[in-house]
Amino acid sequence: MCDKTQAMHDAIKVAEIFWDKYDNENKGNLFWNVFLAIIELTKDSPELAAEKANECYFSTAEMCQKFEELADKKEGSVNSSRLSKEYRTLGEHLEAVEVRFISIATESGSRFIPVITKDKNSGGQGKQTNYRLSYKEIETNNLENQPATNEPNTQDTNEIDYYVESTPKLLFWSSWLQSLNVERYRIPIILFTASPFIIGFSALVMFWLMVIGIGLDIGWTVIGICAIYILCFMMFFRYFITAIENNIALIPDWMLPLNLTSAVLQYELNKPGTKKKRLKKLSVKVYSAKCPICGHRIILKSKGLPFNKRLIGECDLNPVEHRYSFDFTNLRGKKIT
Repeated sequence: MCDKTQAMHDAIKVAEIFWDKYDNENKGNLFWNVFLAIIELTKDSPELAAEKANECYFSTAEMCQKFEELADKKEGSVNSSRLSKEYRTLGEHLEAVEVRFISIATESGSRFIPVITKDKNSGGQGKQTNYRLSYKEIETNNLENQPATNEPNTQDTNEIDYYVESTPKLLFWSSWLQSLNVERYRIPIILFTASPFIIGFSALVMFWLMVIGIGLDIGWTVIGICAIYILCFMMFFRYFITAIENNIALIPDWMLPLNLTSAVLQYELNKPGTKKKRLKKLSVKVYSAKCPICGHRIILKSKGLPFNKRLIGECDLNPVEHRYSFDFTNLRGKKIT
């Protein structure tokens, strides 16, 4: 078997494993039918069987027909515009879950992950849009900071294995989090995080000056502004302090897209002993797991007392009894009793 054909088979294998394990609530959305359609068409294509991977592409009509079949829609209900719209939506989600593809490829011994492309070719009938399943070779440095993952332990219901499900894009008013250059703006980020304490101390100094009779004219105004700033910071940016303290924090719901239940803001650190700064980068990740008791999805939640502000995993079906600890360094957890 030629290298390109083998790479294509590896990419299909990774795609199938991903789909079998994927348990996000958006799994039933229509855009995933584009993903399933291209996988099935490529897998069953005579071109792939003849080891002609470069010729494995499909017209809009073929994709629409397969899409209708998978979505259980009547014939002719899906046109090229609808298919293009679902393809664009799929592309955004595939970009977010690429980290999961890489993890599955590593576990299965593959070096390739699936990529879906769309191109226009000129032929006897004019320009035609074709869809193609391709592959991308993963780089070793993409995995150097990822904890080793394991298959879920179905024998012991007291232990659980987490995995990085996706690295999603945030909404436009919170997307600045993903563009922060930690190495370049390290000092401003730290100062911003510490600003409530700095401003709070300044307000105390101003109050003391008022007590001894200095600054009476502007004292209450300054103290009021400081109080409003601290209140706003704690309402909207409290997670920054938590992330600095624990290297990880849950992102507030108002910053997340509607299709996300929970996501974390995580500071990734450089390895000890290197000459680089401690903070490496800031990333947004969605961690998930499968409940070993009932098989439902585990979602990360931030809990106060009696959990001492820990991030814990709660079962979507039974969030009271099926609770697990969460260690993001090795992606493991134990049942909390």
